[in-house]
Amino acid sequence: MPLLALLALHVIVAAWGIRLAAIDAAYHRLPDRLTGSLAIVLAVWAVVWGERPLLMEALQDSALTTAAYALCAALPTKPLGWGDVKLQASLGFYTSLVFPGGGLIQASLAFVLGGMGAGWLLARGKIRADEGVAFGPFMVAAAFVAIAAAESLKII
Repeated sequence: MPLLALLALHVIVAAWGIRLAAIDAAYHRLPDRLTGSLAIVLAVWAVVWGERPLLMEALQDSALTTAAYALCAALPTKPLGWGDVKLQASLGFYTSLVFPGGGLIQASLAFVLGGMGAGWLLARGKIRADEGVAFGPFMVAAAFVAIAAAESLKII
């Protein structure tokens, strides 16, 4: 894929991701108009610049991770919201477009970062054990960390 197209992809996800993370941190909501528009923009990008074998793997990774997040959102305790599920569809697709298996790594890393963040907030007394934590910022951070790690490993 052309370098300029890859750069555009990173900028698109960074712009939407940072906005979504800020909204989720402040209001514990991921607006449909932003999660949906991110998905549409990623789909258009994929049609224009994506390579077919990579697109199929990205769709599979995205579907698998989104299904796992949906299962969590459907649980009676509601550990995740449906906005998280919709965001995961885009982030899983994005990270898998950049490197194979990226969606699986990003989805898993989001839980690690979320657990560490929640533990830090608990230890500092900022939240109680029965309070929810906005998960969107950790999902976006996990995507950025996964992409940065993958790009760093290409250098080695």
